Amino acid sequence: MILHDASIRRNKRCLLAYHAYRINKLRNLRWETSGTLPSHVSPLLCEAELEFFRAYDKLVANTSLSGGTVGILDYNADMLPPTENFIMVRVVEEGLGKIETESCGVVELEVGTMHYLPRGDVEGLVRRGSLVQLSGEEC
Repeated sequence: MILHDASIRRNKRCLLAYHAYRINKLRNLRWETSGTLPSHVSPLLCEAELEFFRAYDKLVANTSLSGGTVGILDYNADMLPPTENFIMVRVVEEGLGKIETESCGVVELEVGTMHYLPRGDVEGLVRRGSLVQLSGEEC
């Protein structure tokens, strides 16, 4: 009887550890992808995990907005401060159209074109994969 109880407790600990591992992976995935669940990951998740991911994404999105003088906080921003305010980017996605930047005015984003733009204005597009940040050697 004692051996049976010990094995049940051990199995329960293993299942809880596995569940915690998967939940942590989903939390990390949310931060890596800025809330967009990759298409190759979706079929690997059960309905409860998909619901957790959506709820966690909604929670992060709601808490990342701040009113008042602070404006909008981007929790997906880099942990280290950028070394440059402007970055060189190449457009790799069609249909982006025009964007308006604070210092450069209106910029037309056509596939294959390169632009030297303020980091803050294009950081979201770089994260999405619509623009590719170029290093000094690629320019």
